[in-house]
Amino acid sequence: MMDTFGMTDFHKKIKYPFALLILLMVAGVYLFVNATGGIKYVFSHSMYLPIVLAAIIFGVRGGLLIGILGGLVLGPYMPIDTVTGEPQETINWLYRIGFFSLVGLTVGFASDRAIFYLKKIKWLANHDEPTGLPNSRMMGKFIRSLPDPFGSSRGSHFLLGIALSNAVEIEMNFGANAVHHVLSQLAGLARSELPCNPPVCRISPNCLGVILRNTSEADMMRLTANLVKALKKPIAFGDLHLHCDAYLGGVVLEGVIDEPRAYIEKTRFAVSVAATKKQYDTIFISQENDAKVRENIELLGELPHALEAREIAMHYQPKVLAQTGYICGVEALMRWNHPVRGKIPPNLFIPRAEESTLIDQVTFFAIDQALGQLARWEKDGITGMRMAVNISTRNIMHRDFANTVQQLLDSHGVNGERLELEITETSFMEYVESSLEKLATLSKSSIILTIDDFGTGYSSLQYLAKLPVSVIKIDQAFVRGLPTDIGSMHIVEVAINLAHKLGMTVVAEGVETRAAYDYLRNTGCEILQGYYVSLPITAGEFEKLYNQYGGQLLEV
Repeated sequence: MMDTFGMTDFHKKIKYPFALLILLMVAGVYLFVNATGGIKYVFSHSMYLPIVLAAIIFGVRGGLLIGILGGLVLGPYMPIDTVTGEPQETINWLYRIGFFSLVGLTVGFASDRAIFYLKKIKWLANHDEPTGLPNSRMMGKFIRSLPDPFGSSRGSHFLLGIALSNAVEIEMNFGANAVHHVLSQLAGLARSELPCNPPVCRISPNCLGVILRNTSEADMMRLTANLVKALKKPIAFGDLHLHCDAYLGGVVLEGVIDEPRAYIEKTRFAVSVAATKKQYDTIFISQENDAKVRENIELLGELPHALEAREIAMHYQPKVLAQTGYICGVEALMRWNHPVRGKIPPNLFIPRAEESTLIDQVTFFAIDQALGQLARWEKDGITGMRMAVNISTRNIMHRDFANTVQQLLDSHGVNGERLELEITETSFMEYVESSLEKLATLSKSSIILTIDDFGTGYSSLQYLAKLPVSVIKIDQAFVRGLPTDIGSMHIVEVAINLAHKLGMTVVAEGVETRAAYDYLRNTGCEILQGYYVSLPITAGEFEKLYNQYGGQLLEV
């Protein structure tokens, strides 16, 4: 069955063959009526067929023309009776011409309106109405029409996305028309900046897509760099000039292109990544990156089962007092032993979990397991230690987080002062204002709060005195350069002195050499952690290590 979008094209193709057919039908009706005895018989009504057909195919003009022509051939040139030759009265054939013409006009008008709406439906199916730009469906057609670039020396085909990240802000302040106007202007800018005036489509409410054909990677980077510069110019909207936060991302159109929507979705993903990272350089999703994304999504889907099946186990990295070398605590770290994939590093699933709703389940699992182990060690005589667990900003924003942590402490019979929650500085500073009250609730339970990776944030100093934290953890990026890197030495010394003036304890992670250990101890750092002290180990291995050395891992 012919679909709606193909009817108008079919209509165009049949016009000219049917014009000849309609004329032949008019002549045929004339001969038929003449052969059957003249106009006095009912056969003259056969003329409605070519009239209606002409009106449907050619509209008002076709219906009117054939109505008049049909009325004439059955009018003065057709007798009432062909045997007697009696002619028609003038009023009869004039009325017939008028009635035939009225039928042709009526059907033709209906046909014209139907074709108009079919064309509009077809246009709307392939275009974005507010901007007039082709839409994602049309982009799919453009992609399918591309020649296969495989083996071509002229380069590859790229689908480039241009996302307006502040579209919501513009719409809230200036209305939806402002967004449509800005996107239309950005489309024109892209056409003028990129070679060969490429088609630009609106592939999502705030994203444009443009195809670049036969382009080398070097040319692509050059073109996108120029486009980024051009997109920084404000867009005129009436008397206003609007700033546009535009980000670029794209995908290489590789191999046989039989499913364009997949490439469009990857392009949307690429620009969303660029916007999230605030990266103005163009981000391209390759097949390798695509495979990694699929793997990460698969891992995330398997994560809840892994927690229930205890595929994820906790390892513990000891921390020692710098002045004595005695163990004062451990940091609980996750290790995933997948039944098929083997050992999966935390950096493959923890960051992705932090971006999803699974992070609360993961964090509560880690705290529960860590507190349970700490309680068992207390019973076995390994006492006085703190258990550090990493948490996410999203955990803090959870309204029941503090209550749930307290319930876990109570269920294992562990005092709050034995639990240390570490949160990274860079992620925390994005939500510091809204987090202060929730952090204060945790602090009232005697839970130790630590700023992890201290020194990597850019705005922490203005909040440091306000935060209910008692420990800062210097990022390993500064520790690994000690004691030879002058810059790292200055940063570490300033951080230690600042923390002490605020009454905070300092932990240094990433201690890998004796020289770094001695430097940090002499500089006033209280607690040290790193491969020089110990690798992350299982609970059983920790017990053996603790008992073997009586809790003192290092000689001072």
